[in-house]
Order: sequence, then C-alpha cells, then structure tokens
Amino acid sequence: MGRPLNKRYFGPPTAGGNEIKVQFHNGTASVNGWIVKQKGSKKFVCSDGTVEQTCTLVDKASAAVAAGEMTITVDDGGVARQVVKIAAHTVTLDNGDRINWDFTGAGDTVEMEEAGDDTTIDLAGTDEDDFEGDDV
Repeated sequence: MGRPLNKRYFGPPTAGGNEIKVQFHNGTASVNGWIVKQKGSKKFVCSDGTVEQTCTLVDKASAAVAAGEMTITVDDGGVARQVVKIAAHTVTLDNGDRINWDFTGAGDTVEMEEAGDDTTIDLAGTDEDDFEGDDV
C-alpha cells in the first residue's frame, strides 16, 4: 500500500478542518463525505454521516461516480485536479504529476480540500470558511 494516510485526516469535519473531503456514491447518489478508514492506496471506507461505503478512488468527474467509487479533488494552482493515488505526503494527479499535498497549497504543493457540506472546490486559495458546515 505504500505509506498510508495519517488517521488524523479521517473522520467527520471538525473546526480545525483537516479531514480530507471526498465525493463518493452512497448507494443512491454522489455525495460529499470523508474517509473513515484506509484499506489500500486506492481503496477507502467513506461516510456522509449516514451511510458508510467501501470505495475505490477513480479518475472521474465527482458527479459521475458510480456505486463503489469515490473521488478526491485538489487545487493545483487554481486548477481542479482529480487524485488517482494518494499516500502520506504525495498524490498522483490525473495529469500524471506526482506532487506533495497539504491543506494550504503553499509552495510546491497542491491544496487538499477539507471535509464538510460545501460542494464547491475553493480555487481562490481562501479556505477560512470552507467546509465548516455553514455554507451550502
């Protein structure tokens, strides 16, 4: 599996905002959620707070995920990119680039979006109100 993700990036959204946002199919539709558990470099248990599903990370538009699929989207210098593989400190993007990730996007990293109920990706670089549960 390579280097697994730190468990501090799993779980429902908190005020600190360092839980990874995912889009997954909950059996009915594509929904926002978070990671509950990592089962492999491309396989995760995801939740929306009601349903948990084991999903495989895919390179698709978030709205197009099918049952058993999930996406993670990052901000790559103002461009939304799909993650095709994720490890403790690096991601492989849909364009083939392998790059470090964090929650700020500062320096030579891509910005990981924080879990919550906001369905938009913050490409402006201002994430103080992202995914705090107050915007729709």
